[in-house]
Amino acid sequence: MSNREMDRQFSLDDVGNLDALFARRSAAAEAALSAFDAEKGIPYEDAPGRKLNIFPHAGKGHPAPVQIFIHGGFWRSLDADLFSFLVPGFVPFGAMLVVVDYPLMPACRMADVVDACRMAVGWTYRNCAQFGGDPDRIFISGNSAGGHLVAELADRTWLDGYGLPRNVIKGTTAISGIFDLDPVRRSFQNDALLLTDEEIRAFSPLYRKLDIAGPLIVTVGGEETAEFLRQSAAFAQHATSCGATVSHMPVPQTNHITIVLDALAEPGHQLNRAVRTQMGL
Repeated sequence: MSNREMDRQFSLDDVGNLDALFARRSAAAEAALSAFDAEKGIPYEDAPGRKLNIFPHAGKGHPAPVQIFIHGGFWRSLDADLFSFLVPGFVPFGAMLVVVDYPLMPACRMADVVDACRMAVGWTYRNCAQFGGDPDRIFISGNSAGGHLVAELADRTWLDGYGLPRNVIKGTTAISGIFDLDPVRRSFQNDALLLTDEEIRAFSPLYRKLDIAGPLIVTVGGEETAEFLRQSAAFAQHATSCGATVSHMPVPQTNHITIVLDALAEPGHQLNRAVRTQMGL
């Protein structure tokens, strides 16, 4: 595609009623924050932007499996509070939800973003038990840029360097992810990101051998742009060729926003049920 065509691929120009969707998303997040107990703004490392929100399971008894969610925003916008609307899809069913904030580009580089998410996993593994979570049942999901970061975390090559067991992540869900960074560089998004050749080579999981142990769900909205559809299909195929157990699950009648707002967060939706099934819920 030309650079002009790539601009459209990585924009929300084709999403109808976008302002209304954003308003509904914000209202759902505020409602969840009011309705559920939360431990907000917990630092997982003493550095800017490295905080997380925890929504404990309200029930008593056995420790709860943990779903770590990493938000999108092209690595440069949005925050954990906005994705609090996910809570009703997980916490009432016996899960603990952890929503991660990470430092945003271009104030930092992609290596810093990936490192922050790795540190968040490590902190959760070492500390979730005090909030009722089970460190032996940690699962990860994320959308858009967060889908990319999920792919980076699912590749187990980093775990030894962070003092974590090889099986710390039991399953992953990459939602409308970006797995090949070169097309992003050829879009308007790179005016802020300023991706380098080195970053594109190092952080494009579609083009390196992956070591993924647990089950992986690769999903994308059926009404998303051709590039998002292409990248999800290619990543599902690539992860399978690397030996991963992959479920490729395009979701009809959803776009880049509603696949999270109306599918992942909705208890009756097939995507939510698939992620909870992965968790044993």
